[in-house]
Amino acid sequence: MALVTQSEAARILGITPPSVHHAVAKGRLKIVFDEKGRKRIDTCTLAEDYRKNTQTRNDTAHKKLKELETAKPEQKVSQQKAEPRISRTQEYIPDYDESRARTEYLKAELLELDRQTKAGKLVPVDEVEAKWLEVITLARGKMLGIPTKAKQRIPDLDAAAMACLEDIVRETLEDLAGEGE
Repeated sequence: MALVTQSEAARILGITPPSVHHAVAKGRLKIVFDEKGRKRIDTCTLAEDYRKNTQTRNDTAHKKLKELETAKPEQKVSQQKAEPRISRTQEYIPDYDESRARTEYLKAELLELDRQTKAGKLVPVDEVEAKWLEVITLARGKMLGIPTKAKQRIPDLDAAAMACLEDIVRETLEDLAGEGE
């Protein structure tokens, strides 16, 4: 177990010393104390810890890590597949190509919806709701007018028959209103 300073760890990884200091402060790199109580970093786990816990660009540090791992295969504990990059909230961050593909797919879907709207195959929800409200209001008015029309067409209807018709129409409307709940 070789212990190195943060500056030496930065040189090994091919990154700046402030980057190593920041990784240590955030807990992405483990530190150990030597016999004199000074902070040191274990080179056996340095590359693996940095790769697992830090999102790297595909240039400097990433290449240095690969070189370090291939140069010292005896220090490597396990041959695990690289884990996907993880953010602070532990959510998966897709790579650039995957993000671009998702974006292009969603843009294509939006364009298709827009095309169907312009072709008259899709109608906005607000318009549908307004039209249904208009139809239902019109139907309600027509049904409430049934007793009056019946009186006009059948003049012999007395007040009791008219009241009975009105009650039947109102019951029917209330039943219809109750079924929607």
